[in-house]
Amino acid sequence: MSNLVLIVEDDPAARQVLDRLLRREGFQTALAADGVEGLGRAMAHPSDLIMLDLSMPRLDGLRLLRTLRDIDTLRGVPVIVTTSRSDGESIAEAASLGVEQYLVKTRYTLKDLSAIVRRHLPRRAG
Repeated sequence: MSNLVLIVEDDPAARQVLDRLLRREGFQTALAADGVEGLGRAMAHPSDLIMLDLSMPRLDGLRLLRTLRDIDTLRGVPVIVTTSRSDGESIAEAASLGVEQYLVKTRYTLKDLSAIVRRHLPRRAG
């Protein structure tokens, strides 16, 4: 059984690129177009890892992350932030909420992304 990665990204093109890349690498994916949809999907179908944009309508990524950390069953799900925000305040807040990695969209390659995702997935017993 492959790992489930929830992609929470409001930009349709970026969401599609991440989805295609992760599926090609053998992951299952679930997609959400904003934080409200992401929270609903995270609660309905617990993921092994969440990829989270910060700048989104309705519920931004940092507010979603705070909410996830307050829900017992979702608190331990690893989160990788993929965002265009490179300001120190956003980075510090995400770090204080325990994100596994903070990736600024223009500063990582898709080639690196698969290894980063694999590194932060929980180990499966068996």
